[in-house]
Amino acid sequence: MSFIRSTVPVPVLFGSIGFLCFGLIDMFGGKLFKQFVADPRPAIFFSALLGAAIGYGVGWSVVRKFGLPHSARPYDVDAAADRAKQGKH
Repeated sequence: MSFIRSTVPVPVLFGSIGFLCFGLIDMFGGKLFKQFVADPRPAIFFSALLGAAIGYGVGWSVVRKFGLPHSARPYDVDAAADRAKQGKH
């Protein structure tokens, strides 16, 4: 797990999690894009793409909240959050 945290940027990590979660939700639940697309495979793929876009956006906003570069890793975000906490006290 530490290898992933040290090498994958936060927006990409959140996007990957969103891709997986939304794809699985639509595959097992079938309530998101399966309502609009007749074939289940493209529906699952579109749902996963939506999840990736949402996850990437959330990751991007987390990185920008602390004023970090776009390629910041989770350890960088943790360090910035600790610095922000220490600055408030």
